[in-house]
Amino acid sequence: MTGVLFAMLSPLPRTHAQALSPEKGIDDVEVATVNATVDKIDLEKRKVTLTLDDGKTKTYKVDKVAQNLDQVQPGDHLKVVCTEELLVTVNKAGETPAAANLGAMSVAPRGSKPSGVVVNTVAISGKIIAIDQEKRKVTFEDPDGKKKTVKVRKTLDISRLTVGESIDAVLTDSVIIDVTK
Repeated sequence: MTGVLFAMLSPLPRTHAQALSPEKGIDDVEVATVNATVDKIDLEKRKVTLTLDDGKTKTYKVDKVAQNLDQVQPGDHLKVVCTEELLVTVNKAGETPAAANLGAMSVAPRGSKPSGVVVNTVAISGKIIAIDQEKRKVTFEDPDGKKKTVKVRKTLDISRLTVGESIDAVLTDSVIIDVTK
């Protein structure tokens, strides 16, 4: 879900912070906030048309889990805050890879002010098998023996990574949605 919202927010300013430590790895945090005004709502089709801060108008389908959509009216203001944190640690070669996934969602109780929070955390580790500094791609072998190549954003320093090292990565996405009159 966050990936979709980050795509929606991509032209908007973001807050970005990164901590680097050769011994401990990388902690990269990115926060994007968007404010919008509700233009129209189709409750039957569960679609909401918004005007974003930049003046663009977009229509979104609202998941059925949002149980207070009937309280949202044209003219209401919507605030969405998306946070993405990537924590990468480099380990000694030969450590056993692992993977995990955890998610949580909370929506306002029926009849309350419309709002919601979604948090998803994915943890994976693997062995680095290739690094392309120029194309900013790292290939690793995951716990199942599958090879995956990921493109690394420019804000992350990959120059200290070496083939054969084990990495642990934890990505946490959160989205907070609040509607005000």
